[in-house]
Amino acid sequence: MEGTSATTVLADVAVVLLAGVALTPLRTRLRQPVVIGEVAVGVLLGHGVLGLLPGDPTERLFPPAARAHLSVIAQLGIALFMFAAGWELDLRRLAGRARTVLAVTTASVALPFALAAAVAAVLLARHPALAGPAATPALFTVFLGIALSASALTVLTRIVEENRLQADGTGALAVACGALTETALWCAVAALSAATHGADGGLPLALARIAGYAAALALVVRPLLRRLLRGPSGRTTGVRGRHLTLLAVASGALLSAWTASLLGLHAVIGAFAFGLAMPRDTGEELRQAVQLPLRNAGALLVPVFFALTGLSVDLHGLGTGGLLAAAALLGIAWGGKFAGALFAARLTGVPRREAATLAVLLNTKGLGEVLILTLGRDLGIIGERFFTILLLTALAATLPVNPLIHRLTGRAPVPAPRPLLEAPAPAPAPAPGAPGG
Repeated sequence: MEGTSATTVLADVAVVLLAGVALTPLRTRLRQPVVIGEVAVGVLLGHGVLGLLPGDPTERLFPPAARAHLSVIAQLGIALFMFAAGWELDLRRLAGRARTVLAVTTASVALPFALAAAVAAVLLARHPALAGPAATPALFTVFLGIALSASALTVLTRIVEENRLQADGTGALAVACGALTETALWCAVAALSAATHGADGGLPLALARIAGYAAALALVVRPLLRRLLRGPSGRTTGVRGRHLTLLAVASGALLSAWTASLLGLHAVIGAFAFGLAMPRDTGEELRQAVQLPLRNAGALLVPVFFALTGLSVDLHGLGTGGLLAAAALLGIAWGGKFAGALFAARLTGVPRREAATLAVLLNTKGLGEVLILTLGRDLGIIGERFFTILLLTALAATLPVNPLIHRLTGRAPVPAPRPLLEAPAPAPAPAPGAPGG
C-alpha cells in the first residue's frame, strides 16, 4: 500500500466511524437498530448524496485504490464478527419448546420461500437483467428464497432486550426461532456458494467436502479447542496464557475462513462455522479474555463493510419500477413470514397476541441479510440493480418492528442506547437435560 493510499484509507475509516457517531442520536430517536444507521452512512457518503456536491467529494474521499484496501479491512472485520456471532449462538436455547420452535421456524421460512420461488420465475421471464452472470433459474430462485425468508438473530435479540421481553416466553421463543433460522439459512448459503463456484466433480462432491469439513470441526477441532481453552489445570490462567489463547483462537478463525474459501465457500462461512465449533462451557474469564476482544475488533471494523455496501447503492438508477419491485418484495417477505409464523404459533397453542408479537419479531433483518445479499452479488447470482432492490427490502422490513412491538405489548423501548463496543449477554444456562457445550 503506497503512502498516499495508506493515509487515505486511514482517513476513510475515521470518516465512516465519525459519520456513524453523528447519526446515532437520530437513529436512537427513531428506535432503529445499528444496521440501519451504518448502511445509511454509506448511502449518504455515496454518489447519490455526498457525490452530488460540487467536485464529487465521494470520489475524493473514496477513490478506487482506497476502496480496494477498505474491502480487505471490511472482510477482516466481518470474519471476526461472524466468528463471534457463531460462538455466541447457543442452540441449547431450543430445548424445552422444541415442537413450537420447529413448527414456527419451518412455517416462517417455508411460506416466504415458496412465494419467492413463484416470484422468481416471473422476474426471470420479464426482467432477465436482474440476474447476475453466474445465475441459473435454480440458483436465482433459491437465492431469492433465502433472501426473503431470512431473520437477523443479533438484531432480533437487541429488540427483545430493548422491549424488555427477555423473561417473556415470547421473547425467548423468538430468539430460539431466530437461532434455528439463521443456522439453517447459512447452511443453505454454503450449499449455494458451492454450487455457484462449480467445483470439480459438481455439487455432490462440493457438498461432500463441506460435510467433511463440518465433521472435522465437530470431531477434531472442537475437542482440541476445549483442551486449549481449559489448559492443563482446567482453566487458562495469567495474562500471558490468556494472550496466547486469544492469538490462537483468532488464528483458528481466520484459517477456517481461508479453508472455507478453498472449498468453494465464502470466507465468512468458515469463520462462522469455527465460532459454532467453539465450546460453550469455558466460563466468564475466557469470555472476557477471548470472545469479547474478538467481537469488539470485528464490531469496530464492521461499519467499514456497511459503508462500502451503502456506497455501492445506486438509488437514482432504481426508478419507479425498482421502487415498486422493492415494495412488492417487501410485502411478500413480510407478509409471508408473518402469516407463516402466526399460523404455526397458533396451531401449537401460543395465545393470539403473543403469536402476533412473535411473527413481528421474526421479520427483523440485519447484518446477516446484508452479507447474504453481498455474497449473492459477488457470486454473480444477482446484478447490481437487484442487489439495491433487495437491500432496500431488507432494511425496510426492520423499520416497523419496534413500533409494532410497542403497540402489541404496550412497552416502550428502553431509551438509553447501548455502546458500539459492548459485551454480549452471557449465554443462558442450559435447560435440564439439554446437551452440553
